Amino acid sequence: MKRQETIGYGAIAVSILLVILGWNGITLEGEIEDIPTPNTPNRSYFADEPLPEKGFGPFLSVTLDLTWDRDDVYAVIVDQDEKNTCESTPPGLQDLGDPATCGPYDTDVIIGSTDGATGLTWQVESGTYYVGIGTFETVPNGVEVNMEYSVHLQAGFALYFVFTLIGIFGLAYSRVE
Repeated sequence: MKRQETIGYGAIAVSILLVILGWNGITLEGEIEDIPTPNTPNRSYFADEPLPEKGFGPFLSVTLDLTWDRDDVYAVIVDQDEKNTCESTPPGLQDLGDPATCGPYDTDVIIGSTDGATGLTWQVESGTYYVGIGTFETVPNGVEVNMEYSVHLQAGFALYFVFTLIGIFGLAYSRVE
């Protein structure tokens, strides 16, 4: 076998391997314990730090799964503008307007869930987003909540395009005389 054929078939094999690895992706898991539970019903309180921004936009597909251990707590994901709006409204004045504002049923919430067992699943988008938690109508049963997260990274469209180009290069190079 010629050197060109070896390199070409090697590139095809690498391309196929990268497609399989990109399809399966990797999953990063973790747990955040002892998050203080807010005592103001139907109001979301947000993390000080935003979620990490989605780098490599079209190259990666990122899915976030979030679950928690309490039934009286909800979780939401909002953009920076909604976070600023919610934080600028004092808790006592929130109910004077729309009662859904800054709560679990706010129309400006990107995604939210009121069930900790099923949690929420979000296909991460580009931009600055924050996770918020809150409690329902009554005072919460405890003072802390534990959350588990799972981040699944897969190859995006642009990476599959690159993998295809590697395969085409390998096929063409293996045919060189």
